[in-house]
Amino acid sequence: MGKYASLLIASFFILGGCAGTSGTVQDTGDYVEVDNPALTMSPGAPPTIWVPRSYVEQGIPRGGEVLEKGVASLKGSHAESGGQQAAPQTAAAQQVPAVQPSPVPSPPVQPPPVLPPVPAAKPAPEVAPVRQIPARTARHKIFVIEAGQHSLQSRFSSEMKKASADNLVDAAQAAFVSRYASAGTVSERSALSRKLQEDFAATLAVCLTAPEGVVPGKALAAEVYETHGGSLVRKLEALIGDYPRSDAHARGLAIDRALRELSIQVRDVAAFVPWYGRVVAVEGDRIYLNAGKESGLGIGMALNLYRSGKIIEKLGYAPGQKAAIVEIRGFVGTDGAFAAVREGGKAQVSDLVGFE
Repeated sequence: MGKYASLLIASFFILGGCAGTSGTVQDTGDYVEVDNPALTMSPGAPPTIWVPRSYVEQGIPRGGEVLEKGVASLKGSHAESGGQQAAPQTAAAQQVPAVQPSPVPSPPVQPPPVLPPVPAAKPAPEVAPVRQIPARTARHKIFVIEAGQHSLQSRFSSEMKKASADNLVDAAQAAFVSRYASAGTVSERSALSRKLQEDFAATLAVCLTAPEGVVPGKALAAEVYETHGGSLVRKLEALIGDYPRSDAHARGLAIDRALRELSIQVRDVAAFVPWYGRVVAVEGDRIYLNAGKESGLGIGMALNLYRSGKIIEKLGYAPGQKAAIVEIRGFVGTDGAFAAVREGGKAQVSDLVGFE
């Protein structure tokens, strides 16, 4: 670096010498005359030269300082020129409108897929209407008879009607029969119940007794018989409550309470005894039954036809083999009907009809 600085200073002196030979300095304010250091190197050089006054006052700049000043000068000129060029660009940039981003197109909305039409359901084939068979509505026809002379039959029949609205209680006919029939023993009452079925189409017979008399603390009894076989179904009892012996009204109320209790018990037992009607005549395709509207039968109702039933000891009456199914077609009188065979064999007199 020192070598380059020496060369640079020498070049200044040479230039100064040349300048001295070529002419004089017009303005000596900024220059001073000094001895020419290159006099020994060039015989024709002037003995003095003019140099800037700052060289004398501040010293001749060294090579490094000259280079630094030159570099700074170059940077300043470049910055000025760059700034002058950048300003128009900035102004131009300010004048150029901002470029709006082009909108991104939305994806096209796809219409919902068109489903193939669902074929219309084929109409169901017409089915022939099925005749509705009425539900079981047959009611027991209950006859009340009395064994003994206590005059309780009509009162008990009245209580039975209140308690057993779903059953038929025929007090008048039962009173007529019991007046002329003997019902003192169980066998006689069994025979009487079968007779009530044959003559009056009774399905249950109730025999009222007072084994120890109609007195306070004693029981009234009711024996329930099914009428097709005459078997005893159930024996029921109800105690007569206490009352003053001299008070007839209190006595009547106590007896009525006992009869009411018996009637409720009979009603509950009757609900579990199967109902049966009987074939009383057969004419061609018509089968006549001893039960009809009053017993609760209806047109179109189907009944099973049973043959050759029997009594099972301690159980009751069991119908025989199922021979056919008959259908109610019409009515006869207040409580009779006629039917026709729907399925199975022919009906016979004394066959029974009933439900499953």
